[in-house]
Amino acid sequence: MSPRDRSNHRSIPAILTELRQLGAAERVTLREIVGTLGDRALALVILICALPNAVGLGMIPGVSTVFGLPQLFLAAQLAIGLEPLWLPDPLLRRSISGADLARVVDSALPHLTRVERILRPRWLALSSTVAERLLAAVMAVLALIQSLPIPFGNQPPAIAASLLAIGLIARDGVIVVLGIVAAVSAVAFLAALVLGGATAVNALTSHLFGG
Repeated sequence: MSPRDRSNHRSIPAILTELRQLGAAERVTLREIVGTLGDRALALVILICALPNAVGLGMIPGVSTVFGLPQLFLAAQLAIGLEPLWLPDPLLRRSISGADLARVVDSALPHLTRVERILRPRWLALSSTVAERLLAAVMAVLALIQSLPIPFGNQPPAIAASLLAIGLIARDGVIVVLGIVAAVSAVAFLAALVLGGATAVNALTSHLFGG
């Protein structure tokens, strides 16, 4: 399936509603989530994997990695134009609780429904094949950040990745620009967070040991 085919012409809220049905299970594997999505565009699967961290579920231990690493693989595939979707088996076996998946959908659905109403193809140069591959490289960096165990550091890059993915799916350059701005802000936030943490540790060490 070509990236130009996007999401098989189904709306993002409709696809999320379909995923919501998996929430009845005790545990849901990434394989089941990908299986429900079927043979759809890589950008759509990246969006679905970014949503748990975007809605704050990344604070639960392990969740950020469960959904961050698949994004890294998928973004790399999108960057080099590799189809169809492929993920290694160890990642596909990772799982979250059905209740958490339902919470992700319930949290994200109202926002995505509102966004869906304003989406339209515009500024098409920002969703061309060349732009798509460059933006996929940005999403790979955002995915790597999401995978790191940094307190409060998972949500900003996940929101940025979600915006970029939505922009590519809908071929909406305005949303792509918002995603780029969010990506720059997320990296700046992370840098400030790490720098602030390092400064605090250094100050504490100096206080304790008189260094």
